[in-house]
Amino acid sequence: MDEARMSQRELSQRSGIAHETISKILNGKYPLSHKLFVKIADGLNVPISELMEDAITPITVDVQGYVEYDNQIIKIKSLRQLQKLVHQIEHETSILPREVKEIKVQNEMNRKLIKNSIKNNDYEFYINDFELIQSHDATKVDCWAFKAASDSKDGIILNLGNQCSGYPFQLNGHVFFTSESAYLCGQFSNNTEEHKRIQYQLMSEKNGYTAKKRVKNANKETIRADWDSFRVDWMLYVIWMKCQNKDFAEKLKSLPPSAVIIENSTTVHEGTSSIWGCKNVELEEARKKVERYTYLQYMKKVRSGKIKMNSQELDALIQSERDKIQYIGTYSDGKNYMGKILKICQLALLNNTKPRINYDLLRSKRIYLLGELLTF
Repeated sequence: MDEARMSQRELSQRSGIAHETISKILNGKYPLSHKLFVKIADGLNVPISELMEDAITPITVDVQGYVEYDNQIIKIKSLRQLQKLVHQIEHETSILPREVKEIKVQNEMNRKLIKNSIKNNDYEFYINDFELIQSHDATKVDCWAFKAASDSKDGIILNLGNQCSGYPFQLNGHVFFTSESAYLCGQFSNNTEEHKRIQYQLMSEKNGYTAKKRVKNANKETIRADWDSFRVDWMLYVIWMKCQNKDFAEKLKSLPPSAVIIENSTTVHEGTSSIWGCKNVELEEARKKVERYTYLQYMKKVRSGKIKMNSQELDALIQSERDKIQYIGTYSDGKNYMGKILKICQLALLNNTKPRINYDLLRSKRIYLLGELLTF
């Protein structure tokens, strides 16, 4: 009726059915017989089959039960949930293995191309322009990206992040356990007792994450108003001081001179993620598939009795397979401050020089550390 722009009264006249009956039919209060269907179809001038399709009421299926999959007992509460689970199982048993195989083949092809094409001191990395947003194609250049302390590449553990522990260093005679704590001290570096108290808290923290979440976040209101104007140079200074730790210096020097160092901020959603790092969504999606496939294959062996379940062994296996996938996608959407700073320090170490740190700027900001004015 809507499609034909026909009123109830007009349909009544054309079909020979009483207007009151038409109204009851439309409100579901009158049973529909085959005879009425024929009359309505004639009145609307459409095949009766078209009306029969519209008149069929979907049957609500009540599906409940339990399904065991992926070493879990899953409670099924609806047909839709069951269909979703079946779709997942079909994907993970037929499509995922093929996808992972293609990822590994492409990754290995790209790895060989990069290793065969790069020169010892050749790299596409403009490290002196911090505001420049670059794209680093991981299929063409030798990208060394880090995020977690357990990340590695070519057997080198990439625990290069600010929050990673294991490389204590001195800053103006004071020992810091992480570069994150030392960096955050710059935010609270006015000559006040309050800032001095916060700096002592930061210095005592052995975990960079808790230094940020527990100490910094509790004192956000007192951060220096001019912090953004010198934070990059302060970070460069802090990381160069960290390079006085021989183990950290050797770690940086162990990376190839051709390495494009990147902080991988793909899964980080804080506002500064596009400043300190870069994102590679395609790589992260490929790694997730490899991780899932590795897990499923491991659990298959567990269920068959070939091996016993060992969570630490499983985590190590997944990390190992993940770390092999390095040469997929493009790093973009970020200024990569941290990667550039680490590269500057690496080249200074390799060339036995010192990085260009704007000490005049830092001196002009009158930065106090634990009550003492830094003169650099």
